[in-house]
Amino acid sequence: MHLQLKVGSSIRSTRPNLVDVEDLFSGFADPTRIRIMNLLAAGELCVCDLVEILTLPQPLVSRHLAFLRKARLVEVTRASKFAHYRLAEPRNSVHRNLVDCLQSCFTGIGSLAGERRVAHKSVSKRKEEPCQ
Repeated sequence: MHLQLKVGSSIRSTRPNLVDVEDLFSGFADPTRIRIMNLLAAGELCVCDLVEILTLPQPLVSRHLAFLRKARLVEVTRASKFAHYRLAEPRNSVHRNLVDCLQSCFTGIGSLAGERRVAHKSVSKRKEEPCQ
């Protein structure tokens, strides 16, 4: 089954409605998207870093990033031909709880913890050496 995001949903309020919650949880409904958000919990990363850490094809990673962007779970900054992603600022209490869960709920999953350690190193590296 393919989930579609609600394009017209308003999430400006601090009180989420059911459509807002559905959009948030749809972002967490896929293992690849969870892995991406887990990496971004370490800080802002270039798509090339995400591809390298996840060892997945760039088009697949980009497709999931587009989904997460539409769900407003991640934000992007473009610098030249490079796109840098970060977790979006939480819009409401449900979003805040999900971001907090990224920071703590998945710590017992070894593969996610290992990927997060690599992501922390990549975040530090990018501060010193931007993508070229």
